[in-house]
Amino acid sequence: MFVSPGDLEKYAFCPLSWWLSKEHKIVHKEGVKHHKKVGKELQEIKEKEKKVKFYEKYILFFSVAATIVAISGIAFLYEEIQTFWQYFFVTLALMWLLVSAFFLYRATKVVSILKPKYEKLLLLSSMGAILIAFFSFLFSSPANRDMSLFAEILAIIWIVVANLLFYRGMYLSDKIVEKKIRYIPIKGEIEYIGSDREKEIISEKYGIRGKPDYILKIDDEYIPVEEKTSDLQSPIFPHVIQLTAYCMLIEDKYGVPPSYGILKYKNAEFKIPYEKRWKEVVMQLRKNMIKDMEKGIAHRNHNNPKKCARCIRKEYCPERLS
Repeated sequence: MFVSPGDLEKYAFCPLSWWLSKEHKIVHKEGVKHHKKVGKELQEIKEKEKKVKFYEKYILFFSVAATIVAISGIAFLYEEIQTFWQYFFVTLALMWLLVSAFFLYRATKVVSILKPKYEKLLLLSSMGAILIAFFSFLFSSPANRDMSLFAEILAIIWIVVANLLFYRGMYLSDKIVEKKIRYIPIKGEIEYIGSDREKEIISEKYGIRGKPDYILKIDDEYIPVEEKTSDLQSPIFPHVIQLTAYCMLIEDKYGVPPSYGILKYKNAEFKIPYEKRWKEVVMQLRKNMIKDMEKGIAHRNHNNPKKCARCIRKEYCPERLS
């Protein structure tokens, strides 16, 4: 049987309050509105970051292409230095061949963990060899002023396109930073947003299923974030339980436990360590929840009138203390 982190939060506050929530569903309009706003803004950040990466890729393409075309235009213009360039590129090709042969030899000798590094070097070397062959052909061709003019005009057009993409990317990046700084460390990325369109994360191992508000990828870690509209100055037990349950979902989903989760209130933010003691509490609460479901009833587990006073379902509670 699966339970949700949201139900674990309610159960951690009071089992009877959790049981009553099944019949008396009370929606916090402020909380719903806040979570929709957060989801919308995070989705916007994610989409704009994709656009920026798209622009960066094509900026590089048009810049490199414009450079190659511009050099090609020069090759078609100067016939008198044709012989020099023929010797230059033949010499460069021989040197490049020696370097490539060295990388190929080293790739066969290094340990497997270093092979990807040499594979990249071989790829770059191959690309360099293709460029050398291309320019060798160009500089061996007879002068052609019309072709030179065409190449230089094309290079200018591509540079203009690269600059337009660059400024568009810069504009989007500025817009992203304005919003991103409220939710994410600059080096972090949005991995998951718990909106309606996203699938639940399910852990067969722990018997938990649910949607964190969002998951950040920071360095090589996946960190769950839980947003609360409460104006608290320190974490409370039910919220820690809920966040720990999300950490357990992430551990099972990604195969690596997060070192912490982030709990955000209106004016405060806390990093809650993901610890074995909290996992054990979550699993015990889950076990108790399932027992209560099987019995078909749950009871108050405290003698704290202040807790009853704060309970949003107290008017329906037969065991309330105040």
